Amino acid sequence: MDTEELTVSSVIPASPNRIYSAWMDERHHTAFTGARATVDPWVGGRVVAHDGLIDATHVYLVTGSRIAMTWRTRDFPTAANDSHVELTFEPIAGGTRVEVTHTGIPKGLGDACKQIWRTRYLDPMKKYFAKPGAMRAAYTAAKKAGHLPLSGIKASRPAPRRPFVPPPQLPVEEEIEEEEEPKPKKTRPRIEAKTIDLRELARAQAEARKEAGRRKAEAKRKAEAGRRQAEAARKKAEAQRKAQQLRQKKAEAKHKAAEKRQAALEKKRAAAKKKAELAKKNAVAKKKADALKRKRAAAKKKADALGRKRAAAKKKAAAKKKAMTKKRAAATKRTRTKKRTPTKKRATQKRRGAAKKRAPAKKAKRKPAPKKRAPAKKKARSAKKRAPAKKAKRTTKARSARKPKRRR
Repeated sequence: MDTEELTVSSVIPASPNRIYSAWMDERHHTAFTGARATVDPWVGGRVVAHDGLIDATHVYLVTGSRIAMTWRTRDFPTAANDSHVELTFEPIAGGTRVEVTHTGIPKGLGDACKQIWRTRYLDPMKKYFAKPGAMRAAYTAAKKAGHLPLSGIKASRPAPRRPFVPPPQLPVEEEIEEEEEPKPKKTRPRIEAKTIDLRELARAQAEARKEAGRRKAEAKRKAEAGRRQAEAARKKAEAQRKAQQLRQKKAEAKHKAAEKRQAALEKKRAAAKKKAELAKKNAVAKKKADALKRKRAAAKKKADALGRKRAAAKKKAAAKKKAMTKKRAAATKRTRTKKRTPTKKRATQKRRGAAKKRAPAKKAKRKPAPKKRAPAKKKARSAKKRAPAKKAKRTTKARSARKPKRRR
């Protein structure tokens, strides 16, 4: 399972021993966290804080210097292992630098754990030890909230109690009865009187003080060297941890950039695919439109041909009808001429007086060929057309009747 780690630190205006004692005291722990807590101040002891939100177990304790423990919250998955927490107390100018190193946190809960350490421990502890009267106010608030006295706290699992260690027993030897020997009488040794040289005593005491001072200075130098060495080792470890975190961040940034590029490439491919599908769809639509256009053009061409054919037929029928009308009119005219010819001839002979008679052969030539009679409908039409001709006959008869009178 993927895990996270974090480091949080703060300067608290109190001595390391005072902070360590407040952590191990249930009442102080409850007061500065502002929630009910139980603490077993020994290795293997249980820490249940914030009404069961936090469940921890002490693994390693160094009074006033270090606290190591396993740690989990209610938010941890059931299958996840406990995380590891190490608190170090370093005396500096102005108080104690408290550093929390939290490792083995399940993926996604790092920010929540960092928020817990900041808002529920370091900041309240700084306020608890810095401001005068803050401790009394915290106790009063805890009492009003019902967190004190500490009773009835329930956790997800039973807290271990301090194990019972029986006192060491010395081996008992069986008593062997021996004959009592007479004890010799005690005699006080004789002390010889000596003269004490005060100067020698003062010199010896001065030498002893110097030697003690030298030993103390040497021990202090060694302790300072050890402290500097530990500080250098701590700084080196911190630098290595920061370098590791930087490498992890770079790797994550590289991974995110690769994922971003991959996503952009996938998006580009999807866009190209969509564009190709759209082009294909447009081509199919265009093909269908062209086919429909060709079909409509062919239908229009066919309709135009049919229209031209109908127009030609209509024109032909009109021409035929016109020719028939013309032919009928000519036939009617010839018929009228045939009927009027004798009257006109007599009138002209009377007028001119010297007109010659035409040969009968020529008259036979001028006579039109007899035609077939038209149907009943056509006769009606010809009758209508002949109506003016009858009027013309009447006028000619009237004229012929009048002319002789004029000659007389």
